[in-house]
Amino acid sequence: MNYIASITSQGQITIPKPLRDQFGILGQAKAHLVKKGDKIELKLYTPHDLEFWYGALKNNPIVKANKGKPLQQIIEEESAAFEKAIADNVAEEMGLPPLKE
Repeated sequence: MNYIASITSQGQITIPKPLRDQFGILGQAKAHLVKKGDKIELKLYTPHDLEFWYGALKNNPIVKANKGKPLQQIIEEESAAFEKAIADNVAEEMGLPPLKE
């Protein structure tokens, strides 16, 4: 089946509902567009696709702070910080002072 979709002055296009239903687009999605001669090929990525998240951590300060460190070191440091945060939260809930480092 063929569909006609309008393109706004800002370049936005709405995928017709029957196509969204057919391809399982329930909410947010991203599209990879490739010029093929005089046509545009569109590949959809939904939050269930790894490609959807590409670049999500690009400017994340934690990622920047850990750049160049061995993976095992990052795991150990993050695990220790997570365990301390849990212990501090439990201590606070119980009215106790936080653990000393």
